[in-house]
Amino acid sequence: MRRRRLTVVLLGIIAALAIPALSGAAPIPGNTITPQGFFRFCADAQETIANVDSAKLTENGGDFTITNSLYKSLDDFVYSKSSVTTATKKINDSQWTLYEDAQQTQPKLLRCKLRTGESFTAGAWPNGSTNNSARFVVEPAYGFGSAGTGLSTNPSTDQQCRVVNQATIDNVWGSLSNGQKNSAVYNPTSSNLPSANANTLVTVADTVVFDGPGWTPSVAAITTSGSVAQVGSRALVANSNSTGNPRFEGAHYCTLVAPEFLKRVILGQVAPS
Repeated sequence: MRRRRLTVVLLGIIAALAIPALSGAAPIPGNTITPQGFFRFCADAQETIANVDSAKLTENGGDFTITNSLYKSLDDFVYSKSSVTTATKKINDSQWTLYEDAQQTQPKLLRCKLRTGESFTAGAWPNGSTNNSARFVVEPAYGFGSAGTGLSTNPSTDQQCRVVNQATIDNVWGSLSNGQKNSAVYNPTSSNLPSANANTLVTVADTVVFDGPGWTPSVAAITTSGSVAQVGSRALVANSNSTGNPRFEGAHYCTLVAPEFLKRVILGQVAPS
């Protein structure tokens, strides 16, 4: 994942403040492609999860774009699906944020609906396949067919969601001052610090489910095991042509810790939850 995710820590709260005033019936308009930080979180995660060759993205002179639709309504987000638009070579992801507070100013956990790397070279759905309903209809294609060749540098094996969480830990820790690190309650490094032993903040392997009802229920952003804070992820993985229901396939979904919440936990401002 590229270093621009460092901006998430600073931009997340600012971006979140704008969300409550917007309608939850549809993706938040105007913030799905260009903005960085908070608005790009799942789009950046897509690159990591599917081993995307960044040289093939339009921002680096390539032909492909990763879009990111933000949903305020959890119900709408549940109905949404990750997808592709083959004519314009777009990967379409969805993002929803769980907040600590009723005012929705303190992000805690993000849900990202992404695409699998193997789906990029898959073609159209079988004729007669059922699509989503109404405004959630997507193009009936797993991926871009032969046009998607090389878009993933390792299409046979996606990264775990924990890799994104680890990048978030690294980025948040790297943004702290020496004073903050020395007073931290949890420590992701291999060296003891004045207030926290080494390796007391870790990621754990993804909990993988295979359908929406298994992925949608509430999940903790950070748990504890003794004195160790554990950042986990509930992942849904359904490769192309794997379930007999194409609208659910080519999907790699992740729950991911919000950088702002992680920082607050590290500094002892809130407890893991």
